[in-house]
Amino acid sequence: MKQLITISFFCLMAATAWAQTVVPSADPVVEYYAKEDGSKKSVSGGDSFSEEAPLHIDCNSQMTNTSGYTIYYEWRLSKIVSGQENLLVRRNDENTSFDISETGTYSVRFSYTYDLGGTPVDVDDLDPITFTIPESSLTCPDGISPNGDGRNDYLFVTCKSIVRLEAVFFNRWGKKIASCNLAQAQNHEQSSGNKLCIWDGYIGGKPAKDGVYFINLVGEGSDGVAYKIKKAINVLKGYTSDEETDGNTNN
Repeated sequence: MKQLITISFFCLMAATAWAQTVVPSADPVVEYYAKEDGSKKSVSGGDSFSEEAPLHIDCNSQMTNTSGYTIYYEWRLSKIVSGQENLLVRRNDENTSFDISETGTYSVRFSYTYDLGGTPVDVDDLDPITFTIPESSLTCPDGISPNGDGRNDYLFVTCKSIVRLEAVFFNRWGKKIASCNLAQAQNHEQSSGNKLCIWDGYIGGKPAKDGVYFINLVGEGSDGVAYKIKKAINVLKGYTSDEETDGNTNN
């Protein structure tokens, strides 16, 4: 019995010593959806990436061995200017998220503090995750040929880091025939990557007649650049259906 008690005592001591060495650890990652193909990306500490604005990132600390510990968390989002990190937002959550809409280079850092036998232990040497939002751009072609052949059937704008977009279309009499905003363009089934569909070549549910139409396109980039594009849009497809319309109800 004495021997059994001795063995149990040493087992308890060994278990206690082992438990004291199992301390909280983290492997922070940043997750986001790539605009190019819509795939989910995961970036670990020490790595970097580039993505267009507006950008939503989810920050996951991936903490382990937290049972029995009191832990204080800290996420820091900073903008890097001339090599210096300028703090923008501080969050004290185990996991958090940020929305970024301005061009620039940023860093995300995670640190935490836990109590070890009454002594606070700071862990703040984890590698940051850095990312860049490039300068904006916005271009629009001069026409479409919506004839169902799979080529130029839709009017796409090519854009980068655009945070606001409004497109309004008019016929040659100045009547509004269609419109589209950024959310509608991003959600259009034909949109992909940095090509956003802003018009399908239809007016009131009917194919537009061949001819010249006009677009008033207004946009804003994440870098503060304002875009104002007014131009003629040529519709050339060769349809002769009576169901076509040019948006003029007086015809």
